[in-house]
Amino acid sequence: MNENLYLNKTLIKSSKITLIKIRKDLYMSKLNKKQILNSIDYCNKEGIFFNLQTIYDSVPSGKCSGCGNCCMESVGTNLVEFLNIYNYLLERPKLKTYAFKKILDYYFNEYISKHSCPFKNSKNRCIIYDVRPLNCRIYGQWKKTDYEKNLQNILKENQYFLKFLKSEYNIILPKEVSNFKIDYCEKFIPEKSYLSKSQRLEFADRIFVLDTLILNSKTINIDYADRGIVEFFVESVTDISLANKIKLNRTEIILLNQNK
Repeated sequence: MNENLYLNKTLIKSSKITLIKIRKDLYMSKLNKKQILNSIDYCNKEGIFFNLQTIYDSVPSGKCSGCGNCCMESVGTNLVEFLNIYNYLLERPKLKTYAFKKILDYYFNEYISKHSCPFKNSKNRCIIYDVRPLNCRIYGQWKKTDYEKNLQNILKENQYFLKFLKSEYNIILPKEVSNFKIDYCEKFIPEKSYLSKSQRLEFADRIFVLDTLILNSKTINIDYADRGIVEFFVESVTDISLANKIKLNRTEIILLNQNK
């Protein structure tokens, strides 16, 4: 089953739901598949994927227990990283179909129940490990004080979003979703020392430069905005505003039925 067929079945299941109005700032334009392929071709020809891998290779190594406890989110991803992962899956059709099914399941059920990253398989392993994003590579490299401070900021932002869902759509998320957080990893052992904030940002800045090259090439027309890896892939197969509407309506109806 390809990703478009699976998406169509998902939409059909939700077709009886009346679409609700969604805030304009949640709109994102649909990614054009032809532009994605043109951008991948550009990245290959200009050595951008090679440069991305060079950045990845410069990230300090460390010992990971492989518990998978951190693999529970749609991690923030740069455009060049999305294109790199998309290209990786294009070369592996069966894996691509498997991944898209899990991506769409994750996206449309995100507010209903907690799921692990769609790229983590049943054996607790990453199916795109070779091309995983920077955020995955440096997760264990955070100093605990930096991590806890960032986590508090995230939890604060989440509270604003929870209030928004309740006030605008009368949606109250289950506790397993609303209270979920990824605790600091005490098991990861860096090869030398943990990364400082400036060091982490330096890696991010180097990847941002690659994004800029792609955007300046005009091979893809996309607004530069914070996106998770799941949102990138959903946007590659459908209009994200429509997907958001269905997601919210589906959440509202399922949670309402669960609470009866």
